[in-house]
Amino acid sequence: MDTCWFCSEEARTEPAPGGWLIDDGVWRAGHAPAAYGPPGTVILEARRHVLDPSVFNDTEAATYSHALGRLTAAIREVTGCDRVYQWATMDRFPHFHVWLIPWWEGPLRGPRFLVATLVDEPGCDPAEAERMAGLLRARLARSAS
Repeated sequence: MDTCWFCSEEARTEPAPGGWLIDDGVWRAGHAPAAYGPPGTVILEARRHVLDPSVFNDTEAATYSHALGRLTAAIREVTGCDRVYQWATMDRFPHFHVWLIPWWEGPLRGPRFLVATLVDEPGCDPAEAERMAGLLRARLARSAS
């Protein structure tokens, strides 16, 4: 998978700010690149090149919910958001990954919120993305012990 942004270090032009939050050999998660979303936006990705949950192996199927739950709790606690939206299309790169986007009560909900937040807005400051990654990593370390 030489051209897959998720599989190939050469194709991945923007590494996760502040490094990986989770990397257990099955799942990897990192803060989204700063220009891609607001502070606290995390991308959870399968380590294996797989399109979607319909083709997860037994280990992926057994651990997905746990990884997703840990990240969702960390994002809510660190950002103070009301909910964490989950969004996955596998459009540009057919590799399973799910975006976790903090959401606060406001006038925009659902797809309108996602478009406004991930398409219309400029993202966040790179230093803020790295700072948020550090806070998320610390929260995840507390929940692992």
